[in-house]
Amino acid sequence: MQPLQVKEGIIIRKGEKTKQFVIEKTALLLNQRGFLSTSLAEITDATGLQKGGLYNHFKDKEELMLESFKHCCALVNEQMEPVMASQPTSLGQLTAFIDFYCGLDFPGGCPIVNATVEAHAVSPPLYEQAGQAMDNLLAFIGEIIQSGISSGEIRAQVIPKDAALFILSAVEGGLVMHKLYPGNSSITTVREQLFRYIESELKK
Repeated sequence: MQPLQVKEGIIIRKGEKTKQFVIEKTALLLNQRGFLSTSLAEITDATGLQKGGLYNHFKDKEELMLESFKHCCALVNEQMEPVMASQPTSLGQLTAFIDFYCGLDFPGGCPIVNATVEAHAVSPPLYEQAGQAMDNLLAFIGEIIQSGISSGEIRAQVIPKDAALFILSAVEGGLVMHKLYPGNSSITTVREQLFRYIESELKK
């Protein structure tokens, strides 16, 4: 039987603790160096575990990759939550979301973009997870817009899913452009154009 650890009233098995340690140690590494291209040697160096030790906790490298991707998304969400919570209005939340993502301060950049570009036609499981994460973001923005329509902040003619798709596509595209051209103002241009879009097309 595995030894147990009690933390905040939750019983955690030693194996589960080790598994979480590996995920936390490798998630940012994979997001920076590539979920698929990071070598097993780099992972063992980062965790201090050998291949056999890793595979005691993960079926294979793909499972570790998927868990690391989910962990990266959770970390981004943790950063974003207080930013969004500080805004009492739907328009304020949209502006805060755009400002947060355009200025995303996360090692390696947006994990959804990274996984999508890297996994397309190579790793269906990772590509599917990236799609699910993007769907969640689209739904999140769409709900904010729908709430704004209900409260009278946003025009009733606006279609939430279309507006959400436009905003998120612009933001994620801006992040890719910023990676390609880090020295220019591409991400600033995207942010300012989206703010104008909110004022001219969404705001009632």
